[in-house]
Amino acid sequence: MRSCLIRCLVGIIAVSSFVSCSKELSLEEGNAPAASSFYATLEGNLWNADSLQSLFEINGGISINGLSKTGDQISIFLSTFKTGVYTLNSSSDSYAFYTNIFTPIEVDYYSNIGMAGGTVTITSIDTINHLVSGSFTLTLVNPDKNTSVTITSGVLNSVPYTGNGVINPPPGNSTDTLEALVGGNKFNAAQVQSQTLSGAIIIAGISNDGKQNLELSMPIDIVPGTYDLDFVTGTYAAVYYTDVSNPLISNMNGQLVITSNNTTTKTIQGTFNFTATSLDNATSLSITNGYFNVKY
Repeated sequence: MRSCLIRCLVGIIAVSSFVSCSKELSLEEGNAPAASSFYATLEGNLWNADSLQSLFEINGGISINGLSKTGDQISIFLSTFKTGVYTLNSSSDSYAFYTNIFTPIEVDYYSNIGMAGGTVTITSIDTINHLVSGSFTLTLVNPDKNTSVTITSGVLNSVPYTGNGVINPPPGNSTDTLEALVGGNKFNAAQVQSQTLSGAIIIAGISNDGKQNLELSMPIDIVPGTYDLDFVTGTYAAVYYTDVSNPLISNMNGQLVITSNNTTTKTIQGTFNFTATSLDNATSLSITNGYFNVKY
């Protein structure tokens, strides 16, 4: 099972480019957010993706991720990106999950276990303005506790999405860099995303074809020095994957070296190396000569 930080990185950042959610959304008196919004009823209470919305089209499918300010995350992965009705169950390629990234003990709920499932309807896709609308209803199950959560009246209303199966390189004036040797092969991120969340800087690099993802997390006030990369503690962590269902993580087997962190210009630079290991099987991969220089 994924740790809290894995859920944050992989569920939100790793599988997609960021879509800003800084627009004003009103929750006063239980009113649903206005146009261009992403909300639902979670266990009888209004849930609103008012912290982060991230929709990304890749490999013919779509990754839909929403995070509320209270840490409740809903993610939906559809194997194709077309209008129509998608039925989610234990045998479907499409699936969904829910978690709260702020809880100290992880409790994840999935649509592809036992009697869990749901329905996602994509009603419109505006390929000119890159907007998607639809609805969803989900019953998700935690396999460890055999408990469930119910999500009803889910709405996607003209929510922006990015991607077209190929990641576009950053603008020519961008100095953001994330590179490494992955299994001895050069990885140079075509797109580098950085985000501050809950006191941490999260840096994500995505390859040109969108298939390789490499991310780092560290405290926002980190000072120059050497730190052990350990996903268990979640303070200094790294993850690499080509398959979102099988992330390879750092587990007290690597180091992060911060050479500078200018909190005024919000620019951070450093190096890293670690052995990326799977939580589910014996898969491992050596990641060396890592380097990053990004604004956050």
